[in-house]
Amino acid sequence: MDMKLRSALGRMRRRFDATVISWIAQAAIAGGVAWELAIRIPGHGQPFFAPIAAVISLGAERGRRGRQAFEMMIGVGIGILIGASIVALVGAGGWQIIVAVAAAFTLGTALDGRPMTIGESAVSAVLIVGLHRVGSAFAYNRLIDALIGGGLAIVTAQLLFPIDPIDLVRKESQRLRSNLASTLEQVATALRDRDRARAEAALRQVDAIDERRLHEALDLARDVARRAPRRRAAVRRLEPLGDLVSSLDAAVGDTRALVTGALRAISSVEALPRDAVAAVALLAAAIRTTDPAIARASTERASEIARPLEASDSLGLGVLAHAVASIADDVLGVARAREEANRVIGTPKRRIRFLARPASEEESP
Repeated sequence: MDMKLRSALGRMRRRFDATVISWIAQAAIAGGVAWELAIRIPGHGQPFFAPIAAVISLGAERGRRGRQAFEMMIGVGIGILIGASIVALVGAGGWQIIVAVAAAFTLGTALDGRPMTIGESAVSAVLIVGLHRVGSAFAYNRLIDALIGGGLAIVTAQLLFPIDPIDLVRKESQRLRSNLASTLEQVATALRDRDRARAEAALRQVDAIDERRLHEALDLARDVARRAPRRRAAVRRLEPLGDLVSSLDAAVGDTRALVTGALRAISSVEALPRDAVAAVALLAAAIRTTDPAIARASTERASEIARPLEASDSLGLGVLAHAVASIADDVLGVARAREEANRVIGTPKRRIRFLARPASEEESP
């Protein structure tokens, strides 16, 4: 029990890295500052929604906080307009709330269509219909709170503490490469031991890889670089990463083909050639390495020793050999993209480590 408790505490402790602590501090401070700013407005004695707006906005996924603040302010404005209009025309009540929510969802979908905008427009409409009275300042105060809290979140997320867009792509590429390398290592072991169960596990592992996350990270990084003044210099630095993302995306599909070929070969070939094992192991090493030169050497060697397998009578070995060649091309594309990124930045290779992993995670193939 003590071991389990220590393990759980260790996992909890690892979640609180510098990034998470900074995020918590930013949200907490922004909430307090939003209250202090809003309460200074004459006649605005309980500005409870200003800190709520700031915290909701800054609680979004990294890189999306400024956009979420903007969407929230749009939604609040829509909801206040709808709610105040309904109260002024037909008063408050249950059926008025039905109309308000339907109108808020409809208008929010038509104008923006994002969940934050739609949700906030409906919530604001319900609050206005339920609490606002003609002649009161409730609707006005809620709008002011949204502008203060949302505006403070935008300043915090896009001006003061914008996320590093390069870091977004780097972390997702690390995750994907780690999964690919692990899959290839499993395949190499399965081929060596003629272990079909392990090969099937490798197929499940590669099927679980979601390469869309890397594309989304690149799109988000580009958006951050365009919107955050402090990150404008990253626009040029992100250009070569389009090729890196495309190459890694292709590598996922080619790895699926390789695993399929390995499964067929294990089932149909009596004596699996050692070259098949070596080629797959070299690809795993090439994907894990942080050095483009080593990646080139490993992929060239993998292609060289797998080439004779293309003429094999075994369909499985033929598929595997072609997949090795394709993955080798993909890895070379990643290496070229990394070198081009370093050239654009004009710094030593160690400065931007698109292919790098933390030293503690470096493993032998």
